[in-house]
Amino acid sequence: MHRIVALDAISIPKAFPLPRPSFEHEWISYETSKYEEIVPRAQDATIIITNKCRLDRTVLEQLPRLQFIAELATGYNNIDVDYCKERGIGVATIQGYSTQSVAEHTLTMMLMLSRNMLITRKAMEEGLWVNANCFCQLPAPIHDLCGKTLTVVGNGAIGTKIADLARAFGMRTLKAEHKGAASVREGYTAFEEALKEADFISVNCPLNASTQNLITLKEMQLMKRSVCIVNNARGGVVNEADLITALKDGVIAGAAADVSSKEPLTPDHPYAAALKLNNFILTPHQAWMSDACLVELCRQFGENIEAFNEGRKVRRIV
Repeated sequence: MHRIVALDAISIPKAFPLPRPSFEHEWISYETSKYEEIVPRAQDATIIITNKCRLDRTVLEQLPRLQFIAELATGYNNIDVDYCKERGIGVATIQGYSTQSVAEHTLTMMLMLSRNMLITRKAMEEGLWVNANCFCQLPAPIHDLCGKTLTVVGNGAIGTKIADLARAFGMRTLKAEHKGAASVREGYTAFEEALKEADFISVNCPLNASTQNLITLKEMQLMKRSVCIVNNARGGVVNEADLITALKDGVIAGAAADVSSKEPLTPDHPYAAALKLNNFILTPHQAWMSDACLVELCRQFGENIEAFNEGRKVRRIV
């Protein structure tokens, strides 16, 4: 009988319960699990369910019965997949489920920044309109997306969908080539040139050794001072301290993020001290959490775990 341990069940809202597998099993669920709690809790697990718990080599070496990891996300940088390959531990992810939701979240952020919604909201709270002597008020400039250039960094399914939505607004879109690439693929623009031409930059690439600190203050200094950067990928792709410095010093005009290198956000993180800036939007890693996405996540999870039990490979990374 399989022993299934869910390590961070709190990441999926209770209104969207994960389907229980049809095969005989024992299911143990923990709302959250600290790193040091993973081994004692999953010691006898044959299947682990997680979203963001860190399953590195040190942890995995102490889980002798583990056969399968059901990752409740597309990204799997929290799992040592090399060790899983060595040990024959299967890993399956949730794929293609959040494309529309993350793309819409990105465009929402771009619209809020371009139309200075944060400044307007604050002014309204302070009585701008109820104390006005004119029917219209403009507390900050408004810029249309139409005619602007969007550079997409990371052109997978989400990046492609973002570009599609941006073109519907009349934007010109560029696909950034890999940083430091020896040649530029057809349909792509050299990385630095794509940054220089952008009015908006959407970061959508996975976090790995080649994308860690992909965009730092050095890259931001190449950009237009009017540019806005939106990072809904992973926190470490954009250097977060540099991003806030660039915002405060006027190197860039605005920024938004749905991710952080430390999640939940810690009080000492650069973003925590920037939450009151009028040109910075931060949301709590929720871009993927539309109702439709959560329904699809649960469906794919059910398929993945049933396939594993039947010896089939569905959405397997390992």
